[in-house]
Amino acid sequence: MSGSCRSFFHTLFRAMCVTAGALVLCAGLPTLGVAQQPPQSCVRHNGTWLEQYQECEYASKEWCGSVGGQFDECASACRHDPNLARPCTMQCVPVCKFPVALIGKDPEDSTYVIEGRTVRLKDSYAEEPVAPDSATMTTTRIFKLGAKGDLNGDGGNGAPVLLVQNPGGSGSFFYVAAALRTGDGYRGTHAILIGDRIAPQALEMHQRTIIVSYADRYPWEGFTVRPSVSRSRYFLVENGQLREKPFGVLSPEAARKLVISTWGDCGPASCRELIVNVLDGKGGVWYVEAIYDGMIDGSVRAEKKIAEGLPKDGDWKLGNVMLQQHSCRPGRGHEDFSSATCR
Repeated sequence: MSGSCRSFFHTLFRAMCVTAGALVLCAGLPTLGVAQQPPQSCVRHNGTWLEQYQECEYASKEWCGSVGGQFDECASACRHDPNLARPCTMQCVPVCKFPVALIGKDPEDSTYVIEGRTVRLKDSYAEEPVAPDSATMTTTRIFKLGAKGDLNGDGGNGAPVLLVQNPGGSGSFFYVAAALRTGDGYRGTHAILIGDRIAPQALEMHQRTIIVSYADRYPWEGFTVRPSVSRSRYFLVENGQLREKPFGVLSPEAARKLVISTWGDCGPASCRELIVNVLDGKGGVWYVEAIYDGMIDGSVRAEKKIAEGLPKDGDWKLGNVMLQQHSCRPGRGHEDFSSATCR
């Protein structure tokens, strides 16, 4: 086979080569990254990925073979619910199965899905190039493995996992995931981002709830500031999927009403425009930023206040002002927001 055919195969089909108008199966060629990423490749090939069962529904037999799956052209539509009370339809569902490939013998050797990409750990560690032919590596490792217990209510011995991934730069991104016990070993779930360059403190499980405690920064602080703000986030495994417990959401409209009722609005005698932003929201913690722009009197051009948005009796209230800064008119001092005095 010519080098040009091999290049065409790698770029377009990964599993087939076009020669003389016919399609010839290139079984001897590597599948590159496709076989390593079944969930994403499944979706790209018009399939539906079932993470809980490591299956791709409705993808073609050819694709399934190219990524190393086991194809069933007529799987039962009710195959995952054998105790179904109602009659099952006689519907065939084409399924590409990955029954063993993504199952590990323990959480330290399992596969997790991070930002849509599968990461297979070996002895709690994995690395891969950040891009094809790159010498820079993305590394992933288990930062902390929680105590095992029943995560999804089936009596299995699963475990919460805190992963840290470094994509070759200055960032250290922490993710929470779960390793679920199966008949063949452990299956890792998709991972949910906790934060970049945070300071993890505890990974616990209480009544099937995963609790991640850590220190973070305020949303207006940069990475040069040491994490000092205590946070906790809560996660559940439902139907084999890891989900964060929902918190109340502070909408921009509600935040604006809070600011106006607490600190006042702009008017002809005070300022030109009131800008309200809702910051953060991680772990149900919200911050409200109000910028009074175009101040009418004095040397101050704009004033900024930030306070925590707190739930109260089914509604919200503003806590104490946590940060107050201002910018100066041109020629009257600093034009960026600062606590320094304008002249």
